[in-house]
Amino acid sequence: MNVPDHAHRPDPGAALAALRAGHARFRSGEPPAPAAGAGPLAAVLGCAEPQPEPGVLFGGSELFTVRTAGLSIGPAVLGSLEYAVAQLRLPLVVVLGHRCCRLTPGSGDGRIRTVVAALRHRSPLLDEAVRSGRSAIHGMTWDDTRQLVRSVRRVEPPPVRRPARSRPPGRRVAGIS
Repeated sequence: MNVPDHAHRPDPGAALAALRAGHARFRSGEPPAPAAGAGPLAAVLGCAEPQPEPGVLFGGSELFTVRTAGLSIGPAVLGSLEYAVAQLRLPLVVVLGHRCCRLTPGSGDGRIRTVVAALRHRSPLLDEAVRSGRSAIHGMTWDDTRQLVRSVRRVEPPPVRRPARSRPPGRRVAGIS
C-alpha cells in the first residue's frame, strides 16, 4: 500500500464514482487500470466468503480491505475502519455484502443496511466523519450470478444517541446533598 497523499483526496462522491467506473471496467473485461499511487481510494468491509477480491471488482482500484465472516464487526474491524478514516483520511467506507451469504442469517440488502447503521452507532469517530461530510459509508452488494456490484438503497438511520455520562450511584457531588 502506498503512502496516502492527503492533499489530493477525492470527496466521498468522487471516490464512489471512481469505484463505479472501475466496476464498469471489470464488467467490460478491460484490464485493470494501474493504481494511481496516491494510496487507497476507499476502505471496503467485505464478507470472507469466496468472491472476487474488492480490488478486482472495482477495476484495479487500490483499496484498504477488511474481510470478515458475514460482515461481523468486532473491535479489530472497527479499529481498522477508524484508522482508515482518521489516519489515512479515506473519504469512503464501502460495506460490500453479497447475495445469499451462507455465513449469516438475514443476508442481503437488509443485512448491509444494518451493518452500515451499526458502524455509525458503534463508532463516534465514523459517525462524526459522516456527519461532517469528510467521509461516507455506502452499502453495496455483489451478485455473482449477474457479475454485478450495485448500491444498496439507503435508508437513513435514526440519529445516534449516546447516553449522557453520569456519576456512579451513591456518589455525591460537592455542594449538593
